[in-house]
Amino acid sequence: MTKPISKAIRKIAEKTGSTKIVIFTSRLKIDGYAYFEDGKCDECHEDILTLTKAMVCRLNDYCTCNEDDCSCNDYICFKYDWLNVNVDKIVAYCIVEN
Repeated sequence: MTKPISKAIRKIAEKTGSTKIVIFTSRLKIDGYAYFEDGKCDECHEDILTLTKAMVCRLNDYCTCNEDDCSCNDYICFKYDWLNVNVDKIVAYCIVEN
């Protein structure tokens, strides 16, 4: 069985010293900061990744592109103080510098 993606994300965040993350699902782009509980977490679930200061954008609304021009629309995104993401829906992710 493979390592849960939430554990892989945590390990990369620890190595890079950054918790800022960009996540893509099949329909969403999510920016935020991965939240990892310090110490023991008996109630944490490996299939949920918790984010703080999250911004959720629907990909269909976010970028409009043609051959000569591409623009992205941050103003149509939704902001949340806390957001739980189902890791089974993650298509791609990137840990970026804070």
